[in-house]
Amino acid sequence: MSVHNNRFAGVLLIIGFLVAGLSLAFSQSPSTESKSETFRLDPVHSMVLFRVHHQGAGQFWGRFNDVAGTVLYPRDDSSAPVFDVEVEVSSVDTGTAKLDRTLMSPDFFNGPEYPKITFRSSAGERVGEGLWKVTGDLTMLGETRPVTSMIEVTGVRGNPVVAKAGWEAVLTIDRTDFGMDWGVENDSLGDEVRLVIGLEGESGPPVKR
Repeated sequence: MSVHNNRFAGVLLIIGFLVAGLSLAFSQSPSTESKSETFRLDPVHSMVLFRVHHQGAGQFWGRFNDVAGTVLYPRDDSSAPVFDVEVEVSSVDTGTAKLDRTLMSPDFFNGPEYPKITFRSSAGERVGEGLWKVTGDLTMLGETRPVTSMIEVTGVRGNPVVAKAGWEAVLTIDRTDFGMDWGVENDSLGDEVRLVIGLEGESGPPVKR
């Protein structure tokens, strides 16, 4: 074999080793994209709190107890959580049955006609470790409005098969944007409503309870 052919064969052999090495390196490199999981909300440990100014004096609190839905989220917090949440209006709880019935009336949540409040997120922006600014659509009383909420990831715990994760959202809305204006004109009940939402979800196969 000529010297020229020997050199050519040597070059081919080196190229072959380089290609094989690169292929092995890529196959062993960890993926930079984390897989999101679907976390089903736990109705026992999820709730929505609301606060509104009453008679120009105290801040009145109430809550909704029946919260369901899902959160799409990677455990390592590498991308924003994606929320699809439904709240049963009939689960409103102020601690007073008479007031609960009033809030279900057409002057307020009009539960018989609009039995659910929903929030579906559309985008998220990181503002810190475990902190996100999330935007989406809030629907109440048949009206859908864009809202922005600060979201804190309160914890993630689990094993490769199943995990639990928690989130807390804080936002403020004007209830008149959704057509709920009772008491605003005479200042007997404020327009601005503060919402504090605590969610806990579980990933993995559904557990029979």
